[in-house]
Amino acid sequence: MDRLRGKFPLFLIWLAVCVVLILVTRGQIMTGIGWDPDDQLRMVQLRDWLGGQNWFDTTQYRIGEPDSQPMHWPRWIELPLALVVLLLKPLIGATGAETAAMVIIPLVTLGIAMWLVFKISEHVFDSKVAILAGALTATAVPIVAQIRPMRVDHHGWQIVLALMALWTMFWPDKRKGGLAMGAALALWLSISLEGLPLSVAFVVLLTFRWIFKTEEGVRLFWTLLSFLTSSFILYLASQGSFDSARNYCDAISPAHLFACTVGAAIMLPAIKLLPSNIGLRIASLAVAGIAALAVLHHSAPQCIGGAFNTMDPLVRKYWLVNILEGLPIWYQNPKTMITLLGGSIIVGLGSLIYIVRAQSRQIDRNKLLVLAYAFLWALLLSLFVQRATAVAAAFALPFMAWAVHRAFIWARGIKRPVSRILATASVIFLIMPGPLAIALFSGITGNEEQGEAKSETAICENNESLARLNALPRANILAPFDYGPRILLLTPHHVLATSHHRNDKAMADQIRAFTSKPKVARNLLEEHNIRYIVACEAEPELAFYAKKHPQGLWSLLVKGEKLDWLQPVYLRDNELLVWRVVSKDLRNTM
Repeated sequence: MDRLRGKFPLFLIWLAVCVVLILVTRGQIMTGIGWDPDDQLRMVQLRDWLGGQNWFDTTQYRIGEPDSQPMHWPRWIELPLALVVLLLKPLIGATGAETAAMVIIPLVTLGIAMWLVFKISEHVFDSKVAILAGALTATAVPIVAQIRPMRVDHHGWQIVLALMALWTMFWPDKRKGGLAMGAALALWLSISLEGLPLSVAFVVLLTFRWIFKTEEGVRLFWTLLSFLTSSFILYLASQGSFDSARNYCDAISPAHLFACTVGAAIMLPAIKLLPSNIGLRIASLAVAGIAALAVLHHSAPQCIGGAFNTMDPLVRKYWLVNILEGLPIWYQNPKTMITLLGGSIIVGLGSLIYIVRAQSRQIDRNKLLVLAYAFLWALLLSLFVQRATAVAAAFALPFMAWAVHRAFIWARGIKRPVSRILATASVIFLIMPGPLAIALFSGITGNEEQGEAKSETAICENNESLARLNALPRANILAPFDYGPRILLLTPHHVLATSHHRNDKAMADQIRAFTSKPKVARNLLEEHNIRYIVACEAEPELAFYAKKHPQGLWSLLVKGEKLDWLQPVYLRDNELLVWRVVSKDLRNTM
């Protein structure tokens, strides 16, 4: 009954959060389109699969043909989406079912995340703080940015799996905890290698414990065994075969599995058989690590330098270094920094420092150490990779809830009514200091010019404008990277490239087409059988190209220069700039 009393209020809070999020995002829901290119291409991939494409084939054949490449996403994220679509399609049609899936699945994901935060907090603090922590999940901007209606990319499930892995660290049954953690980490890395740094952090903690405490080897043993077994199962289930020569650096591949197998072949017997000797354990760990790295270097030397080591240098220079979510926090604009860090992260860090200094006897120091370790690791990672702030924010929530609970008790204890009301209201600032500060700053300074520029671009490239491309004959289109997924989703057309790195050869050709002189650009377009160029004048990507290459194709077009092989196309009620590429063969026959 006590457990039910804890979960039921959280369930009601989740329902209320669902209603609020649906109301807040109703504009995006009405479009039926995901928030960003990853969400949009995920739905294209789902449609292809439900339309008959093989489960094991994740190639996007309408991108970069004839050299189309498989996506680096396995289909695990599409399973719950597909379930909702298949259940609701007979009732509300394909379009309605897709939109419903894009609303329901993120909200369910958020509910799971809230429950996991509650369970983690319950191990460290009391039940009131645990319920509050679960509820505050919905106020953490980095989390809600990744888990909200119409956000169906893999980042939300990564947050859930990170929380799952942390929760297992508190399980008293070391064998079950290890099995669950290994499976969670394997699924996390199968979905995305972005989880590798934090997965390593968890294993490092378990290994450190084993080196100094023999009994801690149980959890480490079953974690490693479960991880290795689950990784092989997930790989075969998503790829269908085991081709040792087919190694990608941006996803779990045979080379990674071989390296893990060799490392585990040394570590698992060492955990079971080595005596309680710190020196021998450190030596076995070193041998396992060196052997694993040697196997990886032998099987896939190109992957030693990282997931993007094989990327075309031009794509790295013009695209990768401009993807803000993959860059350190100091590359972000001040508002983004304050919004992402100025919530549960900064309050959680302050709370942790206070708790450590106060040395409260009511908190289990060992459990506090585990939670603090995970949070500080995630916080450190988030400073170097912006997208990692979501996991750091999730791990900070128990500390934030403790601070909010203590502050509320203190405020309610003030005797003077006016002071008590003001103090109680000020507790809200602890919950969302960053967003509140940004709102105050924006209200004072305003940002009208930037808002007008963005609105012009938004009107030009909105979904209705891109849908007008259906009036054109089916063709290959050259368009800015972020337009590609929506063109695929809204029309039957093909595109040269999107902002997805597996097709880096096509991405490089697209950059060259926009930045090269007209003669070179035309040859590139002919090679890829491009029949239309589609763009908006104020598109930031293209403005960057024009600035870097004033004699390039796009710079000349935006200046109004006319080329005899490009014919303007005018679409009704549309501000898109469209040109038809006249084929060389066609001109020769005229």
